[in-house]
Amino acid sequence: MDFFSHQDRARRRTSWLVALYGLAVAGIMLAFYAVALGLFGSSEAGDRAGLWQPEIFIWVAGGVLAVVGFGSLFKIAQLGGGGSVVARSLGGRPVLPNTTDPDERRLLNVVEEMALAAGVAVPQVYLLDSEPGINAFAAGFTPRDAVIGVTRGCVRQLTRDELQGVIAHEFSHVVNGDMRLNIRLIGVLFGILLITVIGRGLLRTAHLGGGGGRSSRGNSKRGGNPLPLLGLAMIVIGYIGVFFANLIKSAVSRQREFLADASSVQYTRNPDGIANALRRIGGFAAGARVAHARAPEASHLFFGEAVGRGLTGLFATHPPLRERIRRLDPASNPQIASWADSGPAPSAGAAGVSGFAAGARAGTLDLAAARAVLDRLPAALREAARDPVAARALLYALLRSPRPDIRETQDRAAHAHDPHAESRLAALAQATASLPKDLRLPLAELAVPALKGLSHGEYRTFLAVLRLMAEADGEIDLFEYALRHLVIRHVEPAFGKVSVAPVRYRTIAQVRSACETVLAALAVWGTADEAAAAACQEAGLRILGLTAPARAASKASLGEVDQALNTLAEASPQLKKQILEACVCCVQADGRVAPDQADLLRAIADALDVPMPPMDRMRAS
Repeated sequence: MDFFSHQDRARRRTSWLVALYGLAVAGIMLAFYAVALGLFGSSEAGDRAGLWQPEIFIWVAGGVLAVVGFGSLFKIAQLGGGGSVVARSLGGRPVLPNTTDPDERRLLNVVEEMALAAGVAVPQVYLLDSEPGINAFAAGFTPRDAVIGVTRGCVRQLTRDELQGVIAHEFSHVVNGDMRLNIRLIGVLFGILLITVIGRGLLRTAHLGGGGGRSSRGNSKRGGNPLPLLGLAMIVIGYIGVFFANLIKSAVSRQREFLADASSVQYTRNPDGIANALRRIGGFAAGARVAHARAPEASHLFFGEAVGRGLTGLFATHPPLRERIRRLDPASNPQIASWADSGPAPSAGAAGVSGFAAGARAGTLDLAAARAVLDRLPAALREAARDPVAARALLYALLRSPRPDIRETQDRAAHAHDPHAESRLAALAQATASLPKDLRLPLAELAVPALKGLSHGEYRTFLAVLRLMAEADGEIDLFEYALRHLVIRHVEPAFGKVSVAPVRYRTIAQVRSACETVLAALAVWGTADEAAAAACQEAGLRILGLTAPARAASKASLGEVDQALNTLAEASPQLKKQILEACVCCVQADGRVAPDQADLLRAIADALDVPMPPMDRMRAS
């Protein structure tokens, strides 16, 4: 299944979840209605009233919807900050990008490699220090706000290959859109749980008020205190809702874990890494258990069974370890064997853009290409990207102009607004001056976790200086646009609510104008020859089934491109697949990819929330 098909399947799964959840809420309403009839049902002359009493049902239905709706909306709003909110609620602390702890440094290196291979900005990493069990999770609404959480036992007990297998499993959840459903599950389950919380509160209130022994169905009809019985009913009915909701959560999660295990093998080409990690969980005293009080509500996020399988395994959110290991064994699974023995994943040069970006099957990440990118980056620049002050100076340096007059204006702006970073600017500018153009954006992506660690004021200052430096020459070039786009989309979520574009468009006809604008820009920015640009544009249009463009290939303004990308971000996953394939075909039509085209192509993929792996063989010659 490719990335885009997985996205569609995730959306269908969400619809199925909503339908089942609606049935669960309806069942809760009926149960409360039965209790309300017993407590408050009317009777005349001793005759039993009818079972259908609309006034009572309306009050019950309204009350249930109000409680469940308020609880769910409250929790979803609380989680609006994205993955970091989930990680902190589970007791996680952010791992500093410039940490010197050997275990933490190894963990961050693995995450950096996987992020570059997957084509997403490096996510923040959180460590659950007090958890000795071997476990991990990915959380967030989109790859832009994703975090990777890892228990202390995971980093201490696993080898690098095993840790890489676990992290690859979690990156499958990041790039395939599973995380958004996971957060929604936490939110909607809280709405049902709130019924039980209120019931407990009513019992405590009745007990403190001294009415606990006088509440009964008979007493309530004679004016007694109904709170204890109502509270008990809310607890029981609330747990009925939790029962069915957990069944839904378990059913959704189990199959998804098999897919993520298989993706881990595809990503790493090493079934032993993740299989041995699962074996270690099985033979480890603490297993995969997470002791935090909020672990049950987030159990479906974790790599392994975090809260136990219960007596029957009915509520287990993960398949049995033995079954997961068996499916990862090449001797018993020919498909796993073929993935493991196939060598490096198809490169971008062979498949247009590897795996996710071009719409080929999921799992064509090339870790070797990601490592090659990291190896080509000077060590001093990699270290600078991990320090909050140096990371700001590093991005300023990437924007520094070769013209002395413009450079002087840029330096004055940095000194006036961000003197701490400006003090390191000159040295970093010298180091970045000879950096190949294709390494500039990957280097900036490495700086994302450090930039997310800034205070709100520091971030606003950084953003202002970045804008002043980009505009110092009176124009915005493609790299400046792509860099600012990267910062806004991947760093901004750490300082506000995460925005998720709705699906509004499902046909090419609905987004034709936006597609033509983007393809025209891609074609022209790659060549100065008008005929070649027109041929590139036509090649992209043919992928979309379009001919005779209404707009000839021309250098569209970046404002027009930005507006077009905002439109395309609201396309369906399968439509995005077509659009990105057309973009790749457009830039490759003349046999080469210019650096400006590569930067714009990455910005396009990022705007569509589609991972863009390294284009190792697509660089301009």
